[in-house]
Amino acid sequence: MNKMTYLKALFSIIAVFSLLTTNAQVWIPHQSPQKINDLVDNGSELILATDNGLVVMDKTTLEKTTFTNRNSKLANNHISSITEAPNGDIYLSMVQTIGIFDGSDVIDVQVPASVKVNINTLEFLDVEVASNGDIWIGTSEGIIRRQGQNWTKYDKTELGAFFRVWDIELNSDGDVFAGAKNGVHKFEKGSWSNISKNDSLQGYRNAELFFSKSGDLFFGGDLTKTARYDGSNWEVYNQTSGSDRVQFVEDKDSNIFMNYESKIFQLQNSTWKPYTDAQTVAVDLNVFDDSYYYIDAQNQRWFCNNIYLSVNDKGTIRSTSISSNTIEVNNITGLHKGSNGQLFFTMGRTTTWSIAAVDPKGNWSSLELPDSLNWRFGINDILFIADDDIWCTSYEGLTHYDGKKWSTNKLVIGGQQMVSDSQGKIYVLASKRIYIVENGIVSEFDTTNSPISNLEATSGLGIDANNNLWIASFSWSGDASIQKVDTKGNWTTFDQTSHPVLDQPQGAFHFDKNGNVWIPAKIGAIKYDGENFTNPIKENISNINNYRAKSIESDSEGRMYFAHQYGVTTLLDSVWGELLIDDVPNRKTSASTIIKFDDAGILWWASNFSGIYSYKPETPTTPTAIFNRDEMVSIFSIYPNPSNGYINIEMDSKSQKDIEVFDLTGRIVLSESLSESKWEFYLNETPGIYLVRLTIDNRVYTRKIQLK
Repeated sequence: MNKMTYLKALFSIIAVFSLLTTNAQVWIPHQSPQKINDLVDNGSELILATDNGLVVMDKTTLEKTTFTNRNSKLANNHISSITEAPNGDIYLSMVQTIGIFDGSDVIDVQVPASVKVNINTLEFLDVEVASNGDIWIGTSEGIIRRQGQNWTKYDKTELGAFFRVWDIELNSDGDVFAGAKNGVHKFEKGSWSNISKNDSLQGYRNAELFFSKSGDLFFGGDLTKTARYDGSNWEVYNQTSGSDRVQFVEDKDSNIFMNYESKIFQLQNSTWKPYTDAQTVAVDLNVFDDSYYYIDAQNQRWFCNNIYLSVNDKGTIRSTSISSNTIEVNNITGLHKGSNGQLFFTMGRTTTWSIAAVDPKGNWSSLELPDSLNWRFGINDILFIADDDIWCTSYEGLTHYDGKKWSTNKLVIGGQQMVSDSQGKIYVLASKRIYIVENGIVSEFDTTNSPISNLEATSGLGIDANNNLWIASFSWSGDASIQKVDTKGNWTTFDQTSHPVLDQPQGAFHFDKNGNVWIPAKIGAIKYDGENFTNPIKENISNINNYRAKSIESDSEGRMYFAHQYGVTTLLDSVWGELLIDDVPNRKTSASTIIKFDDAGILWWASNFSGIYSYKPETPTTPTAIFNRDEMVSIFSIYPNPSNGYINIEMDSKSQKDIEVFDLTGRIVLSESLSESKWEFYLNETPGIYLVRLTIDNRVYTRKIQLK
């Protein structure tokens, strides 16, 4: 049995995710936990800190409950560490916050701004609580300590130039140890000392500390060695642990194990030797740094690789997933809609070498890829025509699944985007050529047998409703062209000399219901109406939140949707709108984003930085978030924002107005009808993001407000 077949049996899940269809139009996250960063075992449950929330799992039934910022007061879904204080409280460290988990929600621990230095780069990496109640926080900028009500920070003055602190551990005597980029530090008599400098231990990309039951301190994270400290001297092992993830754990018999790159080692006579059992042999996966190994008090061995968790109880292995879907990583590299209505998401380096899929009813599944494809290079595109007709492009060639087996044509070199026409003919974009697959026979357009552009980048591909092929090309020096090939083989070329608006066209062509041709550009999106080329976004750039259009979609009304790094810009009848994703930082990045409508009318947004979100647009009679920016500002203002609860709304209208306030789960927290032009109210809700929706004269305007 190969690893993919085994994993399908071991971890098979079909997750049904109920899409929110309440009146409040918000983006619904479909994030992957990605991995376990840390855990607490309370005896009956494992409380897992992940990249997307807190997962509480029953150790007997493996049933789980997930807490995120959508259903709890978590300040941030990325939880770097978790620890149980001596009094039983569960502490969490998030990006720049500390919380206490009480079993049903999270209570914020206020960390004063005075100890949060370099706020733009500060990251909390670990938290520990001493028996006297002191809180110790390891951060990217040193260490923060709370002693009673007093807060202190220790940085390069106390810790040296390389003071990034990955891990903090406390021994049975209450001594504090810090694993930092420049080695291991010990806090005693009110000051810090580097106790590993003579042994040149360095935590370059990580520094893991672990106390055994005997009191020995283990260190991992150095590129070439691990070490053990007995309180006086270090014993250094020439065993590399220089990955982003290294762990130590101890069993009931005091055996010490180390996990790095999904491989388990046991310390025997001062040597780390590979350890295998039925569990570790079965989990033969691709992702090395996203594993977690834990042995509980009953000697059950818990091994999590990416989102797949198994437990070995005296040879009996049970398995589950820590996720509610089949998204393994939040690095989404592609999004394709299949002929069966499913959406297929290609991901960065995945554990099971698969593609995640979701149908219009919200059922998640996985499409397994063949082991013969090199997972290190990934998949460039997928084309799903039928269950027995699936195509993938990669650096290794054009790969096809016929319902029984996969095969790869290695002569189709450098294939990127794929499209197919209504007759089943497949076109594959490559450098200065288009491959054509028809009835199993491969031919091509290249610069020797066709007018295809000789510019540096062959950058875009599309098939319109009349089976015309559209090709985009550009050169980095500024030239660009768009070419159309009709069904009779006639070529039409539009170049930048005649159409200056053609500025680096690249990506998938989109064809709206009016027959207009669209393609993303360096700035904005190029539109061709059959006569003229324009760039509506560039022409209206002062009225738009983000000028990027990484991907383009449209709906049955003719409303256009342009994906950017933190949401979508919309356009209908010269009216611009913004659908911003509150969870995604509102900043311009190099993120690649893709959008696609499914058959249920839900818009899906996927990013290689921020994962997947879905959005159910309003009905045509109530187009939430579709507005003219200047008009909205003059009609509807809300302040202060952020607010401590007291909110003022001013409206340039004496008509009857309906105001609704929603939280991000869609719950209505306030609803009022009024005719006044100014209104003040108090929103007695927990801090977070809320949506204020105003309906005036059958037009809907939406603003978000933050409660502090």
